[in-house]
Amino acid sequence: MKIRVFLITALCFAFALKPKHGISPGPRADSLRLQKAMESFRLEEGLSIERVASEPLVIDPVAFAFDERNELYVVEDRGYPDPIDGSKAPAIGRIALLRDTNQDGTYDTRHEFAEGLTYPNGILPWKGGVFVTCAPHIYYFKDTDGDGRADIKDIVLTGFNSDKTAQIRISHPILGLDGWVYITSGLNSGTVTSPKHPQRAAVSFTSADGRFDPETFVFENAGGRSQFGLAFDPFGRRFGTSNRHPVMQMMIAPWELKRNPSLAFTETYQNVSNVEANARVMPISKAVTTAEFIPKLMGLSHTGTFTSACGLLIYNGDRLTDAHKGNVFICEPAQNLVQRQLISPAGAGFRSEVADPNKEFLASTDEWFRPVFLTHGPDGSLYLADMYRKVIDHPSYVPEEARHLLDFESGKADGRLYRIFKKGQPVRQSRTDFGNSGQVLSALDSDNEWQRQTAFRIILQHKNADYVPGLKLLATGSSRAESRAAALWLLHHLQALDRELVQKLLQDPSAGVREQAVKLAGHVSPDEAVISGLLAPVAKDTDKRVRFTAALVLGNCKTQVCLEALAKIAAMDGEEKWTRNAVLSGISERLPEFLAAFRKQKAKDARAYALVMQEMGRLFGNAAPVQACQTLLVETLDKNAGEDWRVATILGLAEGVVKRNEFSGTGKTVLLALLAGTSEKSAVTKMEAFMATMNTVALRKDLPLSVRKDAVALLGFYDFQKVKPTLAKTLNAQNPPELQIETVSALTRLAKAEGATLLTQRTTWSGYTPRVKSAVVAALVSNSEFIPVLFKAIEGKAVGAAEISSNDRQRLMNHKDQAVSRQATTYFAELESGGRMKMYQAFRAKLGEPAVAAQGKEVFRRTCSACHSHSEMQGGNVGPDLTGIRNQPPDAILLHILVPNYEVYPAYQALNIETVEGNTLTGWLISETDNSLTIRTAFSTEETILRKNIKTLTNPGLSLMPDGLEQTMSSQELLNLIAFLKSSGEG
Repeated sequence: MKIRVFLITALCFAFALKPKHGISPGPRADSLRLQKAMESFRLEEGLSIERVASEPLVIDPVAFAFDERNELYVVEDRGYPDPIDGSKAPAIGRIALLRDTNQDGTYDTRHEFAEGLTYPNGILPWKGGVFVTCAPHIYYFKDTDGDGRADIKDIVLTGFNSDKTAQIRISHPILGLDGWVYITSGLNSGTVTSPKHPQRAAVSFTSADGRFDPETFVFENAGGRSQFGLAFDPFGRRFGTSNRHPVMQMMIAPWELKRNPSLAFTETYQNVSNVEANARVMPISKAVTTAEFIPKLMGLSHTGTFTSACGLLIYNGDRLTDAHKGNVFICEPAQNLVQRQLISPAGAGFRSEVADPNKEFLASTDEWFRPVFLTHGPDGSLYLADMYRKVIDHPSYVPEEARHLLDFESGKADGRLYRIFKKGQPVRQSRTDFGNSGQVLSALDSDNEWQRQTAFRIILQHKNADYVPGLKLLATGSSRAESRAAALWLLHHLQALDRELVQKLLQDPSAGVREQAVKLAGHVSPDEAVISGLLAPVAKDTDKRVRFTAALVLGNCKTQVCLEALAKIAAMDGEEKWTRNAVLSGISERLPEFLAAFRKQKAKDARAYALVMQEMGRLFGNAAPVQACQTLLVETLDKNAGEDWRVATILGLAEGVVKRNEFSGTGKTVLLALLAGTSEKSAVTKMEAFMATMNTVALRKDLPLSVRKDAVALLGFYDFQKVKPTLAKTLNAQNPPELQIETVSALTRLAKAEGATLLTQRTTWSGYTPRVKSAVVAALVSNSEFIPVLFKAIEGKAVGAAEISSNDRQRLMNHKDQAVSRQATTYFAELESGGRMKMYQAFRAKLGEPAVAAQGKEVFRRTCSACHSHSEMQGGNVGPDLTGIRNQPPDAILLHILVPNYEVYPAYQALNIETVEGNTLTGWLISETDNSLTIRTAFSTEETILRKNIKTLTNPGLSLMPDGLEQTMSSQELLNLIAFLKSSGEG
């Protein structure tokens, strides 16, 4: 009853504060409260922060945008979070239109531009209106009669999933130099259609960012995996963010990887910043997460690390200092701060680090300060949206029994917008005028990023040929590289790009401009000879990212000149995976020609050459004619030098060929089967000698681990009896875990029951570390030849039934082979008796009993470290780093230990894959393309599977974390484990 009365009171208060449409509200009675909020800020020295708007003029702002008239559109997510009782989302979100009527820099008048929305969260001006993201739709709103209300209310795209929480939805529409509007996936998925074009086929996507054409509403998957934050730098490089990953960069687009169906590479983005436990923040407030509000139990979740990263921006305005230009700013609302990071080139991408290791750019002692969005403003300042809530976290991520203890309502009538600028600078009174083409072109050449972006959008919208002469002057004559790049793209959009201009800008002193010229070179002529002439010299560009971009573009050109340029780039930059795969994505159907061109190059170093040759071997094995594969193998065996690249080439070839039907059922190992079709009589002898060398290399502890791993991997494609003694030795615990796990993979590939016996010998089994044991168990339960050996080991007590995870136990108990199912039930029925929640409820009463964190550290090492890390204890990379949970309440930790499937993020749900070869794999999805997908397995390795090799794929919606974990420890050990997880990890 008290909660109901509180809610009614709060709602009445909110409605009382609502300003009338088009009316300027009077001063707030509690303006002292606003002043205290200002006093709570600790801002970087030399800067000032001032309020632009606050409640009741703006409430619950999560995004905003200025149009060319300086009118401010604010997205108000008033319904957030979802109702705690699980009821239907209230349609109380809205778009407010704010105006600064006296041009003093403070907005004073509000119009209700659009109402009746559920969870709106992103906005972009376009042609006098705005695009708004509000799953399941993307809307277009426009006011055509000047009354401040939208009278055009169109759904332009729909089908974005809205069945998960309000945090996990598409957001952040942002215009790219290429003229497409990009959006985050929100870590969600969808099947997208346009009501404007019902005849078009739906486009499906899973947790990948997307883009749409603002004119035609064609939608495409764009790669990347952003949650609530998306940004471009002035050269069109796209960056995203998600809760524990502050800065990510999108590297390769799905349509580029799609060019080569045989390329088993699915990654599209990389982390630029430190992530998870290493992504440090320095809060000065006490309230950090919802954990603070659970009496006696709740701690501070993820304190000191990013847990809610969002709203990132690459700042390029002109009202901070020169030192701030090009910096990346990230909001962390859960800990009441904004972090500044310095970004610098690193290979084909970028790397960022905290600007000041001792303090944040902006932090507040006010626990209600919730910065969620950043953008450039017309005056060149950095603008910030503060949702201003007591609790910002979503109730779905709080144990159900604790949700009613938290106040998710306070602050729902509040909200602030701020600007940050160099101290002592007055507000700019004059507005930028975009009334004619000269003024627009002048703005495009401004030092103010907002002016450049706005001018770019206006020209893109109008596509007026009158701009062409001025754009050509800017493209070659502007002193600003950012303006030259924008002008170049606009000339492309206006179909006024010519060869001479592109050729000149390929020599531009700015690498960013040269990068754009490379992207556009393929559009200047239908004649590939012309394109070849433009792009071939770029293979020698001094900048790695320019060469990487050139590799992506050259892949669309089919001339020999372009192929040789690709070979040069591969030789120079082949050690870096992004450039290597950029090259390989463009050589489909030209493998022999590229191989010949690449062999003529002098690699920068042996490792780069070996890595490219391994990928070439894999591509040949996947797609080349059998005779071409035989030729490559024989030629490689004939070489007398360069053992590292020879191993890599043959290994890649074997990895590809083994998946082909031509060599199944021959009774020979894949490499010998491949040689059987050659006329080279000495080839088999050379192979035997080479593999004898590999047996020796695998055991040489003086060699680099990478060389030994390649040798062990290659042994997995040879005759079992000839490699068994070596693999028995490399399985020994004296070897590095990575070599042991490679040995497990080799034995699994050989698929001999005798290999499973090696894995389950009592002395060997007892010496496995948790990570290695996880790899062994995964191998044993996934191979029909190994399962009987596993059962025999359980029967003989060499392997404990509880050492097999619940997921694997259930797979065996439900096995399609009835004999396997019956035997598994005999061993595992007692462990799978159910009642997980009852067990949790029963054990929760013991949480008050004494526990010793130092003793729990050993329990963690033994039981958890195969999949997780904690503090300085480095474990597997299967599940999330658990350092940040030390401030979670004990009952929440207990709940997720005993009932791991209580709530499973889609990213950590287990996929079960059966391949056409009969192998089974289980892991969670890392990335995917049209051609293949990559999973991370339970033993912390990544496996890429071509879709054509997948027989079945199932997602049971379960965690990789096993049920029954408590059966591997005593009650006291479980208490000690929880105490350790809540500690600093020391001791």
